[in-house]
Amino acid sequence: MIKVLLASRNSALFSDMIDAFQSHNVRIDPVQSGSNALTMIADGLYNLLITDEDLSDMSGKTLIEKTITLNPFMNCVVVSTLSHKDFHEEFEGLGVLMQFPPIPGTTDVQNLLDHLDKIHCLYKNKLRSQGE
Repeated sequence: MIKVLLASRNSALFSDMIDAFQSHNVRIDPVQSGSNALTMIADGLYNLLITDEDLSDMSGKTLIEKTITLNPFMNCVVVSTLSHKDFHEEFEGLGVLMQFPPIPGTTDVQNLLDHLDKIHCLYKNKLRSQGE
């Protein structure tokens, strides 16, 4: 089961996204601050972090920088209003999988799950080819 951590000051804005994840048997746990997210990430129970651009105690970028220090293999998504170009410049080098719109929905979740599935398949194929 995929386990997602949602860091947002207002998780109610993400009800459609949360419902979409749950319909795919994905567990999603909301937290309101970056420090709470980091505590939960340190426990190693999550496969994916979705964060707002700004949290109550830090920026989404700061949360991702601290997250990849704790767990360099953590997949991250940022909910952002930045243009595609500005988003790329802001998060380049941090391994962010994708940008979600301010109110992500079912299509965004499906695109993310498809992307994660492709990554998983590539990883499995690479392991198989190394074992031969």
